[in-house]
Amino acid sequence: MGELARGFVLDRPWGQTLAALAMRGLTGEVTVIAERKPHLIAFHQGIVVAASSPLQSDAAVRVALTGHLVSSTQVSEIVRKQTASPGRDEIEVLAEAARLGADQAMRLRRRVIAQRAARTFSLEKGEFIVDDTITLPVFDGSALDIRTVVYLGAKSYLSEARLNTELGQLGSWFQIKPEAVEDLPQFAFGDPEQAVVEPLIQGASLAELERPDLDQRMVRAVVYALVCCSMCDVEAPARSTPRPQPAPRPQPAPPAAAPAPAATVPAQRVATSRAAPPPPRPSTNDGIDAPTIDTPTYRKTHAVDPQTERRGATQSDAGRSRDRATTNADPPRAGAGIDAPTAVGRKKQPSQPPAAPSRKKADIQTMAVEQLIKSKLAVLDTHPDHYALIGVGREATAAQIRTAYFALARQLHPDRLSALAIVDDQRRAQRLFAELNTAFAILSDPKRRDEYTSVLNRGGTAKIKAEQAKGEEMMQRVIDSEEAYRKGEMALRRDQIEMAIRELTRAVELNPDEADYQATLVWAKFCGAPDKMAAAGAARKGLERAIQQSPLAVTPKFYLGRVERILGKDQDALRHFRAVLEAMPHHVEAGSEVRALEARLGGDKGGGGLFGRSKR
Repeated sequence: MGELARGFVLDRPWGQTLAALAMRGLTGEVTVIAERKPHLIAFHQGIVVAASSPLQSDAAVRVALTGHLVSSTQVSEIVRKQTASPGRDEIEVLAEAARLGADQAMRLRRRVIAQRAARTFSLEKGEFIVDDTITLPVFDGSALDIRTVVYLGAKSYLSEARLNTELGQLGSWFQIKPEAVEDLPQFAFGDPEQAVVEPLIQGASLAELERPDLDQRMVRAVVYALVCCSMCDVEAPARSTPRPQPAPRPQPAPPAAAPAPAATVPAQRVATSRAAPPPPRPSTNDGIDAPTIDTPTYRKTHAVDPQTERRGATQSDAGRSRDRATTNADPPRAGAGIDAPTAVGRKKQPSQPPAAPSRKKADIQTMAVEQLIKSKLAVLDTHPDHYALIGVGREATAAQIRTAYFALARQLHPDRLSALAIVDDQRRAQRLFAELNTAFAILSDPKRRDEYTSVLNRGGTAKIKAEQAKGEEMMQRVIDSEEAYRKGEMALRRDQIEMAIRELTRAVELNPDEADYQATLVWAKFCGAPDKMAAAGAARKGLERAIQQSPLAVTPKFYLGRVERILGKDQDALRHFRAVLEAMPHHVEAGSEVRALEARLGGDKGGGGLFGRSKR
């Protein structure tokens, strides 16, 4: 492990630090130590690919609960399963326990990474270290653009005082760069943020942006994120000073007592160089919910004196004469560090703020994306295999598949369609995008790709569709059986035996491999039998069969214990209830049964305590 840099989170605006690391294409980890607890963010070629947090509020199950992917009643069971599987990925265990689909699990993983990375904005003090090694586990398809993280961190975790202070360090008048407009979806802005973005295209001060109908924190967070990620030209607040008029012809040098013409430049609005360099184009439109990103490595840049850029607007060609060359010479360029300023070229400053991208250009982009959607939907209607949908051959390398997929994903992502005002009322583009994600998820995994290719070689897409339909049918049966089981359990608690038997029978028919369903049905039939002694033999056989089918299941053992207790075989009942507690120490009903039986056996004539004979 090699250390690349270190510093403190308050050395500069934290958003600038993270953006600068991403823009330099960092592959490694940023570790922030605060109160002796480490927060980690992993980058691969400038993209956020993993993050960890020591806070319980950033645990995957908490994020899933907040996102309504799991219910509060599921949390304790999920935590128990995660604790029992310390070597497994927590989101993988959660997805299995909550029966999340692959797409839901990946969306959850991206939300967890984003929240943990953005959490570093809440650290008011601490040291950070940048290393060139990644230690966190990385999963395909879960990468995030740093711009999404910076905006989330500024909006949700940066303290109000620190947001105002750091924003004050960045400037007070801002204008989105024309070339940056098409990259705005990378921030995952919603409709409220658009009310801030639109005036920033023309240029605005904070005072002009902070309208009564807008959330002031949101406004400042948008500006903070844009500036930190070098999407804005930032200028000094003194906008009332008249701009100097270009000289019609070279002027002789003024007397020594008179101020030099260049001395008026600092009093004007001059472009500062606080922000980090902009990301290269083209780029993706992925936010937290995007499937993945493949943004190229950000380019390295050097600092440029802001006055150098401004002189292109304040001096005419005639004014740049030899006798003023020394006065107006560019300063040496500084080396690019973590907080390297924006690199800008010499250009003329327009007299009016630049307008938004032309409608003609937007129309061309819209037409191109619409044609791409149309052509890909035509391919999709022929039920192609995953290779054909992405547009590669079966012999394509992993890199070729990845390149082809990202070329499509950049154009078809919902944020991209929204930016181009493409309406998808029939959700055809959404279906196409989901199919592309599925195809890439399979082809990017070597094992799944081999299995998929083998299936293609055996039967082609028809067999795949049939298997998918079978899988969907099986999933629906599992869902229906679970619903029937819950209804049967509820009826059993209410002593509605006939209804319980009916629902539990349906649950077993839909999912005969579930031992809990079988055991509960046997118990319901035993409860409904008028002659318990006559029904005992069938009940024992049914419950023992369920135990053999699933030795780790506790429900069959628990109900077998109850059957034995009702029949007066306390020792056998106690043995079954103890087996339940060994597997599940917090099983409340089994614990109550054990205490009652121990008290009864302990009071038997002849003593014996736990090992005394039961009354039969």
